[in-house]
Amino acid sequence: MQLSSKTLEYLSNIITGDSKRSPYRKGPELIDFFYEFGERDLYGQGFPTRRIYALEKLKKFNGTKTILKIIPSAFDYIESSEFNAESAAEQFNLLLTRDGYRIAKEYRGGWMEGDKHVKGHPYFTVCKLETATVVPESLIQLTHESINEHIKKSNTKISNGDFAGAITNAYTLVESVLKLLLSKLSEENFGSKGDIRSLYSELAPLLNLEPKGERLESYLKSILQGLKSQITGLYELANKAADRHDRKYNPSKHHAKLAISSAFCLCEFLIHSLEYQTMRDKNQPR
Repeated sequence: MQLSSKTLEYLSNIITGDSKRSPYRKGPELIDFFYEFGERDLYGQGFPTRRIYALEKLKKFNGTKTILKIIPSAFDYIESSEFNAESAAEQFNLLLTRDGYRIAKEYRGGWMEGDKHVKGHPYFTVCKLETATVVPESLIQLTHESINEHIKKSNTKISNGDFAGAITNAYTLVESVLKLLLSKLSEENFGSKGDIRSLYSELAPLLNLEPKGERLESYLKSILQGLKSQITGLYELANKAADRHDRKYNPSKHHAKLAISSAFCLCEFLIHSLEYQTMRDKNQPR
């Protein structure tokens, strides 16, 4: 895992606390932090500035598997009332995704207390964006596999009783696929946008999926209008019953299954639509 200099700089400021978005670490605390990754430094005369020390350590581990462990540890203050680790991680993702990775929030196994599900401890993990290292022709094939993997994770959460987490996964899947397809069809940067309604509105005309299309049969217009409603429904469900925000109600198992099934069908259709458009354009006479 090779990170850019800008990514390392941001991560360094998170570890030291100089970014004001994470807890401040003094010199001895920085030594303790990197002790977990095999470093055995001593604090005393000749110790460099905190910024230099943290940055040099990151440069040392850059390109190794250890950096994959350092990143989640740097954001291991997710339950802090003083700092917003999720907001800092989202900002970090703007850099990290350029390097082919992203940091994501997961939950350890939860449990049921009567009819109420108690979520396990939240934590961050680093995921590789496979699409960053493949040629465009293989991008879509890989995305189908990514969808299946995402659905498996969602079903695992349902099995563990984490229905809100499963709905979040469904929303994240749709958001990721929409951004992926938009990145192929548009030069605009959609990385910081998370409203799937606006993302779909940007994508639909690029894939000729507007319900008002003059050449479309009436039955297709009805289905495409249904897709827009489906996007809106998933957005509202995720806002009210997922763990993306403060929940207004606890979702049931069948709500979570509906979200997952809808997300799967929607993403598969969108990807197949892009494949169709790509093949049609290739076969067009020039």
